[in-house]
Amino acid sequence: MSESLHRVGYLDGPRDKDAIRAAEWQWDARMEKLAALRDSNPDMYDRMGTTARMSLGYYENAKKIAAQYGRDTTKGGK
Repeated sequence: MSESLHRVGYLDGPRDKDAIRAAEWQWDARMEKLAALRDSNPDMYDRMGTTARMSLGYYENAKKIAAQYGRDTTKGGK
């Protein structure tokens, strides 16, 4: 069923999901601190909850996509 829905087009044309994510991405100081914690103290990071780690993963993925679309992903970048 989901494969069928995936192939269905929108009335006004196909969606570029990555471009939408890139446009919506916003710099987040909390996620940046969490990434720094992961790099500086991996043991503490590993003891954190799954939700925080998943959130960081989504944030970093969206940040990477934003950079690919030319967004400034430095502190407070727009």
